[in-house]
Amino acid sequence: MTTPATPTDHPTLTAEEIGRRFLKLIEGLESRSDLSLERAQQETGLTFNPSSDERLYGYEQALADGWHVAMNYRLVTASTKAGIDLHFWRDDDQDTDMSPVCAFDFDHYNSALKAMGYRDAPIHGEIGQLQSWRYYKNDITLSIIPQNAVAGVSGRLCVKSIGTLN
Repeated sequence: MTTPATPTDHPTLTAEEIGRRFLKLIEGLESRSDLSLERAQQETGLTFNPSSDERLYGYEQALADGWHVAMNYRLVTASTKAGIDLHFWRDDDQDTDMSPVCAFDFDHYNSALKAMGYRDAPIHGEIGQLQSWRYYKNDITLSIIPQNAVAGVSGRLCVKSIGTLN
């Protein structure tokens, strides 16, 4: 997904601050119908600009050490519900060390979502590997894609992406 460049009226935010704003938006939702582009912008304080895909609006920003963050809002269509997601990536596609964007790690997001009343369930692949973590509340389903803070080293889990599923 390609999102528009960050508007100049926004200060540079940290990964932690953007995560905090995302969680604030999620906290206020009781159903999928509560999610709108206007509400996403109001709750996060960010301007979501239209992308080349007319169904997608987004905010994107460069972070430290070659990392980037994007928050995207998907409009309702005949086949999809409104959605919101937050994801982190590097310029070079190498995720060797997520520490620069891991101030809010998996445990933080997990605890915050449970405190909001979400039920959780791990999703495993066919050979037993953890692929994602799902969260359910009313008609809202969220998915977190976790990743080790340092690729190939078990221990602290970071969040590669978090967002609503259709």
